[in-house]
Amino acid sequence: MNLIDRYIARAVLAATGVVVVVIVALLMLMLFISEVDNLGQGSFGLIKVLVWCVLMLPTRIYLVLPVVALLGALLALGALAAGSELVVIRSAGVSMKRLAVSVGIAGCALALITVVLGELAAPKGVQTATQLRDKARHGEARRSVDNGLWLRASGYVLRIDSVLPGGRIDGLDAYEITDDGRLKLALTADNAHVDGEKIVISQPRITALHADSSQTRKPDQTLLPIAIKPETLELAVTQPDELSSYGLWQYINYLEANDIDADDYKLALWRNIVTPFTVWVLVIFALPFAFGSLRSASAGQRLFMGGLIGLLFFLINEIVASTGPVYGVPPWLAASLPTVLLAGGTGYWMHRLN
Repeated sequence: MNLIDRYIARAVLAATGVVVVVIVALLMLMLFISEVDNLGQGSFGLIKVLVWCVLMLPTRIYLVLPVVALLGALLALGALAAGSELVVIRSAGVSMKRLAVSVGIAGCALALITVVLGELAAPKGVQTATQLRDKARHGEARRSVDNGLWLRASGYVLRIDSVLPGGRIDGLDAYEITDDGRLKLALTADNAHVDGEKIVISQPRITALHADSSQTRKPDQTLLPIAIKPETLELAVTQPDELSSYGLWQYINYLEANDIDADDYKLALWRNIVTPFTVWVLVIFALPFAFGSLRSASAGQRLFMGGLIGLLFFLINEIVASTGPVYGVPPWLAASLPTVLLAGGTGYWMHRLN
């Protein structure tokens, strides 16, 4: 890495850092407002609400980091162009491709930060924040989803109200289905737990259905031969965009083993894989602007233009990702298509300027 590489990369990273500070302040305010209604429930006081906001920050930053990287690159490169520094560098014989390498070094650093946020900080932060809030409000950490969590495994369909630490289940309905689709058994219970090999159910109410009759019994305990790990339950009640790639891969394997559609989780996995490349491409995408309309623009104009472009790309990315499964587009293509088109357009634009 030569002097020019270090200088340009440092400028881009410094400008991105300034944008991050502003975005973090806005995100903290939005998170606090979203949770202020729960303030005072149980022991969920002001300090714990603020800690919850801080723990949720990584996942929120991860979602907007591509736009943040674009804004930072536009600010830095626009300032360098306005000071004629980029013009001097070009006059010294440095090509656009070589400048792209210098900018790409900063993009690589930001892509690496994106990986750390997406795979480590964001999932762990969401998990810790949820446990903190639930324990403060309800006395015990529990995870639930609207209308219950539905799973299918080993010929059974399960509905779970809430998942507690250690593989414990609060509120369980289980239905055994025969190969021809007939309901054979219905079970309901308030408490159960999984150990990876079976589900142990306490005081269930079991109704066995026959062709012309039914029989109900209430044993103290019963077992269901369903091999499901406590970690899988935790993954099941977590939103796909809040899981690490490894967590998504684990849950995709579980869904496919039970013939359940896993496209939403595959899409989330591919988006995790593509996002660092998107950040890198958006940083380089800012370079042609420095020799175009933004060369003489003010910092405010660059921020406005960058925000507009970033918002447009974000909307296109979300629309393609959301409509892709509806039209049968493979998850890998739906996740990567906007980034690939952006990379192609950036390469063509730079070739015209070279």
